[in-house]
Amino acid sequence: MNKQLLLCLLHVLVLSGCQHKTPDTSRISQQINAYEPDWSSLRKHQSPEWLDGMKFGMYFHWGPATVIGADQSMTRLEAIEQWKAEEFSAEAWVDLIQASGAQFGGPVAWHGCGLLNWDSDITEWNSTEKGPKKDIYGSLATELRKRNMPVISSFHTGRFYDRMWGKISKSNTTYLSPTEDHSTYATRNGGRMSNVIFDAWYARITEAITKYQPDMIWFDTGFGGTVGPELRKQLYKGRLLQDSLVRIGGLSEEYQQRLISFYFNKGIEWNKEVEVFYKSHDIPPGIGMRDIENGNLVGLQYDPWIADIDMSHHYDWSPTWFYNPKNPIKDANMLVDMLVDMTSKNGRMLLNVPPLADGSFHEDVTKELYAMGDWLELNGEAIYGTIPWTFYGEGPTEVTLPGHHGQGKNRGQNIPRYTSKDIRFTQKGKILYAILLEWPGQQAHIKTLGTEGKLHPNTIRNVRLLGSEAPISWEHTPGALVVNLPAQKPCDFAQVIRIERN
Repeated sequence: MNKQLLLCLLHVLVLSGCQHKTPDTSRISQQINAYEPDWSSLRKHQSPEWLDGMKFGMYFHWGPATVIGADQSMTRLEAIEQWKAEEFSAEAWVDLIQASGAQFGGPVAWHGCGLLNWDSDITEWNSTEKGPKKDIYGSLATELRKRNMPVISSFHTGRFYDRMWGKISKSNTTYLSPTEDHSTYATRNGGRMSNVIFDAWYARITEAITKYQPDMIWFDTGFGGTVGPELRKQLYKGRLLQDSLVRIGGLSEEYQQRLISFYFNKGIEWNKEVEVFYKSHDIPPGIGMRDIENGNLVGLQYDPWIADIDMSHHYDWSPTWFYNPKNPIKDANMLVDMLVDMTSKNGRMLLNVPPLADGSFHEDVTKELYAMGDWLELNGEAIYGTIPWTFYGEGPTEVTLPGHHGQGKNRGQNIPRYTSKDIRFTQKGKILYAILLEWPGQQAHIKTLGTEGKLHPNTIRNVRLLGSEAPISWEHTPGALVVNLPAQKPCDFAQVIRIERN
């Protein structure tokens, strides 16, 4: 009986092993198509866990607009012919990303005209067949992945009918010439944009997703069109403020849902978590991560967010975001303060770095990026992989013009200038970081951390200043954590006090 029972058990184990090795293709198919093109289904998506620790990324506005510069008499087709990108090197660009301390990066994949910055099989209007004759998106994605860095790509399509050059798609060979006026497509659908144009957009974006498998994609204002009415003060945080007709451009919900479900399902197929960034209220909350263009937010935010920040001050509007010698570069001190402030508020920064037309970088750009990298090498533990604390900060200074473009207007005058009393907090495990945005001198009085606040008596084990070997003394009083600082500060920008808690 024992022998028969043993044989029976072995038979069951063999069968179960065989069944385990046979893939359930129907189940895999169901998983790959887990997201349906409707908001309720898409809301099941969760922001990737790995993204929570990503606080600093970099991308690049680069294209025919860089060639045009301030010469608005030059046409886009002329600029494409002159855009040769002789000095472009994906390796050098990713070297710069890493030297700056950024954790992820990628290209502006499509901006301003019908030229795509990737090797497209749909249209010859792409950077491998025109202009540079180089696959900008593909080479950057390849180099970033060699270094285990997540890839972001952004799509800025805006006036859709004017930016779909070449064939509509592989199946629809209707040709849209860049020399013809296609504005009639803007009203062919009951006064709205024709689906022919949206089909061309969908074909191009899904091609880029399939070819390069980005970890994050970001859609500019054309994706949903809610930023315009918000800036015109017709909308406020999702509420209509006027009875007059509110014109909202951008894609219809059908194409938004189709594209996002396509991307999320591709993420399952690739066996990796992906994320979508969007503007304002372009899609319902809880589906992707909200982006604030060249701006910041007031106060600690409940949901993770991102701000794309132009490295240039906007002194001149011809052009912005692309390199323009009329627009000076923000210095590293300002950029570090912005990064710290956003991180403390549950945000992260995507920094736009503008290359020169040939693909190299102006020395003013590299100087400030290297300085940011030096600061992050010393103090990065207070940024990377951190989460917000109960309080994001203390001190008198706060953003005065929150929201889109708030940090880009008035030639940078709306960007806060912090004082020695301004402190921001982040945390990681048992470690709390108090980041002093200006050097206070001999002592730092951190009022938020007094024993009458969140940190009860005897909860602090140790305090030290990152980057300094000098011993420091401290006292935990009812009114503040008082830290006696060394005579010499360890770096030129924000200083980080590392507080170990029980």
